[in-house]
Amino acid sequence: MRILAALALVGAAGVIGWGTVMYYRGLTMRPVAPAPAPVRSALTNTRFDTLAPDRPVALDTAVRPAASGSWVTARPGFQFSRPPSERDGVNPCSLPEVDTSAFEPWSNLTKGRFIAPLEGAFDASGRFELVIHLFGDELARRELVESRQKFVLYSLTLDPGENYAALFSGSGFYGQILAQVEESLGKRRGTPAHVRHVALSAWSAGYMGVLATLAQPEAKDVDAVVLIDGMHGPRDALEHQLAPFVDFARRAAAGERFMLVTHSSIDPPDFASTTESAHHLVSALGARPEAVRRNDRYGLELVEFFTRGNFHVRGYAGNDKADHCAQVTLLRDAYAALGRRWKR
Repeated sequence: MRILAALALVGAAGVIGWGTVMYYRGLTMRPVAPAPAPVRSALTNTRFDTLAPDRPVALDTAVRPAASGSWVTARPGFQFSRPPSERDGVNPCSLPEVDTSAFEPWSNLTKGRFIAPLEGAFDASGRFELVIHLFGDELARRELVESRQKFVLYSLTLDPGENYAALFSGSGFYGQILAQVEESLGKRRGTPAHVRHVALSAWSAGYMGVLATLAQPEAKDVDAVVLIDGMHGPRDALEHQLAPFVDFARRAAAGERFMLVTHSSIDPPDFASTTESAHHLVSALGARPEAVRRNDRYGLELVEFFTRGNFHVRGYAGNDKADHCAQVTLLRDAYAALGRRWKR
């Protein structure tokens, strides 16, 4: 019943989801006040970050403004955005191209397209790892290349008038993707090809397709979910809409699956932000994120940290379009972590 209720809300959230995309698209690269200097604090303790083993996280002991009411439902803080001078001179919404020559060109399927590495994708039995990414084909390919993983990548970006939730709800579309990718790769190799592990990743409104997919019986073996600054929903029905994600988070926390959720501090006026939604997931596990500080690529500033088992939440400061775009680069950390998990 929880899944059926969630799907009903996902369908209703189609407008909300694309509203998010249009809201973010409407954000301009406006002049904003630089990030305020944090209150002086002794950042003496650190946390090891399994997603970024070479980048420790410093615990922030500075007193942060107290939220009125529950921390779970509090609106995002950190309402600022770093200027271009603090983003390595790069516009995160127009990232530099990378060398993709280690991968084959895109191959079109009935809907969506995929790429495969020229070498190293298959094990001795013809099995391969598949990432299904929703929203931002070229962005996902860029980050897969940067992660140096030999995954097959299927990607789908819908037009603004289309709906991810409707496409993946009860249609068998998820199974069709697997079958078509396996068939295409098998023909190229001349021998059967089979999916070994599947990860679902999404940026922004693509998360709705992931949510709908998890509610399908055929997706019971999905091993990983990666949601980059996209998970949101109606404030008055968030618990019901996010129920499949809560179930998956519990499995990841127990070590059975892998899940990464990231959020910016963008504060949409009409629905629960990615911050509030991520807090809901952590709260459902009876926990709370830690206050931290770490500078990440392209001006991202990590301010919240949570890991339990294989369930990870990473929260970032920033309330502008550039902050939303820069989050896409977190896919490379997720893909690299999956490579370690799958021992590729």
